[in-house]
Amino acid sequence: MKIQQTILGCMAMITIMACSPQQKKFEVSNPLAEAIKDKAVVLTRQEVATYLAEPLKDQLVIALDAKGEALPTQNDDVDGDGKWDELVFLTNIDANARQEVSFRLAEAGELDHFPKRTNIRFGYKNEPCEEVVDDPRFKTNDSPSIFGYYQMEGPTWENDVVGFRNYYDARNGIDIFGKKTTAMALDSAGIRGQNYHQMDEWGMDVLKVGNSLGAGGLALQVGDSIYRIGPCEVGRYRFICEGPVRAMLELTFKGFKVQDRSYNITHRLSIYAGDQFYRSQVWIEGLQGDEQLVTGIVDKHDLSYLVDESGDYLVYATHGHQAYTHECLGLALLVKKADFVAYKAAPKEGEGILETHLLKLKPQQPTEFAFVVGWEYRNKKFSDKDFFMDVCKKCVNKL
Repeated sequence: MKIQQTILGCMAMITIMACSPQQKKFEVSNPLAEAIKDKAVVLTRQEVATYLAEPLKDQLVIALDAKGEALPTQNDDVDGDGKWDELVFLTNIDANARQEVSFRLAEAGELDHFPKRTNIRFGYKNEPCEEVVDDPRFKTNDSPSIFGYYQMEGPTWENDVVGFRNYYDARNGIDIFGKKTTAMALDSAGIRGQNYHQMDEWGMDVLKVGNSLGAGGLALQVGDSIYRIGPCEVGRYRFICEGPVRAMLELTFKGFKVQDRSYNITHRLSIYAGDQFYRSQVWIEGLQGDEQLVTGIVDKHDLSYLVDESGDYLVYATHGHQAYTHECLGLALLVKKADFVAYKAAPKEGEGILETHLLKLKPQQPTEFAFVVGWEYRNKKFSDKDFFMDVCKKCVNKL
């Protein structure tokens, strides 16, 4: 989310206001009646330059609090042109409080001192288990084929709370790793004898996905039919960043065929330190005006979906004994009210997308939503449905 000069606050949002450039200060305010921990603030390179005391060339920049102490900061090259274009920092904001943040050029190696709280891993399963760089997406939906080739069957992303993975084949589903540790754990999951379907010290795979969309997978509705976004001419993965504040990756689908149409789709996934959720941004080229973007929550246990709202967002959730070993697991999609079109339950049997609570959204450029996870073995309080729904509303405060 890009921070503009002024974003008006409401009960579900943080207000971020820029001071006069001459003051070289950036003001962050929290109008809520509760504190926000690990609030991420994103600024463009051009915005940051206006708060620096000296010209910005090829240097990295660090954010500082009112006492002049360094805030966890990343300088990210999001568009892949070799030059950072977004700065993101973390801050904790008391209830009904304001903070002044300043910026200066970073010293050599200074940004490396922050603890790493996010991570991306996409590796080969066989030794030496190197990172995947430019492999095209598998066109098959045969799970044993990809299981034997890629570590965890595709790219994964995690923070100090939860982890996720994408099946890098025609299924294109999204799965969840429950974490019992704050350490980055997925680099070694699923290789050298580790079995992520069994409980380990760090956690385990907690979701059964099957032919559903899993935890926020994608589909496109054209007419009365819904098509899984996965099979395409060429699918690619692109690493963007990882570090103390956020991790980002991109999945692209070139030549996604529907009826007599062809679309190019970009799915950018990000996860920020301390969050119970990951964020999605979806761009679609080739829209003709009658399409809807579809995402969903797996529905293998016949749990009724829960609906609530918080500010400008709708919360669609399920809660119950739906984790891999039948422990309690809360799952939720946070979608903007302005983007929401309709709910639909996918069939339980047959072909195509099955066993999914489907949400239909207006295609924007991009469409944005978030997926929240609350795992009982991470926090026993997540066995309480009301506690999970309250957490979902607090997640909205970060969006």
